[in-house]
Amino acid sequence: MWSRFISSDNERNLIYYKINLKIKKNISNAITSLRLVTLPHLVYSYNHQISIMVYALFLCSIGTDLVDGYVARKLGSTSKFGAYLDVTVDFLFISGMYLAFIIKGIYSPWILLIIVFVFIQFILSNVYLKQTIYDPIGKYYGSLLMGGIGLTLVFSDQLVYNIVTFGIFISTLTSLISRLKYFLRPRN
Repeated sequence: MWSRFISSDNERNLIYYKINLKIKKNISNAITSLRLVTLPHLVYSYNHQISIMVYALFLCSIGTDLVDGYVARKLGSTSKFGAYLDVTVDFLFISGMYLAFIIKGIYSPWILLIIVFVFIQFILSNVYLKQTIYDPIGKYYGSLLMGGIGLTLVFSDQLVYNIVTFGIFISTLTSLISRLKYFLRPRN
C-alpha cells in the first residue's frame, strides 16, 4: 500500500518537475515575444503622437531585449531556437518601426531594404555554414538600429535623421565587410 503512495508521489513530482522545466525553458522566449507584442501599440502611439506611451513602450521593448538573454543564461535555458527567435523578433520590431518612419516620410524606403538585406544575408550565411557566425560588428548592428529608433522618437530634427541614416549606412557596410572577411579567411 505504501509503495502505491510513494509511486504516485514520485509520478506527481515528475509531472511537476517537467512542467517547471517547460516553464523555465520558455520564460526568456516569452520575454522576447513581449517585444513583438508591443510593436503595434508602439506604432499606433507614434502615429497618434501619444508621446508618453511611445517612450514607455520603447523603453519596455529595450528592456525585454536586454533581459531575455540574461534570463535565459541565468536559468540555463539558452537554445538555438531562442537565439533565432530573438534575432527574428528584433528584425520584425526594427523593420516595423522603420516602416512607420518611412510612411511618415522621415526616412527613405531604401533604409528598410538595407535592413531586410542584412537580415536575409545573416540567415542564409548561417544556414549555408550550418553554424552561427560570430560577427563582431553584426553583433551590435541591431543595437545600432534600435539606437536609431530611439533617436528618431526623441528628436524630430532633420539633422538627427541624417545622422541616423549615415550611421545605418556605415554600420551596414562595416558589418557586411566583417562578414565577408569571415567567409574569405583560410579554414583549417
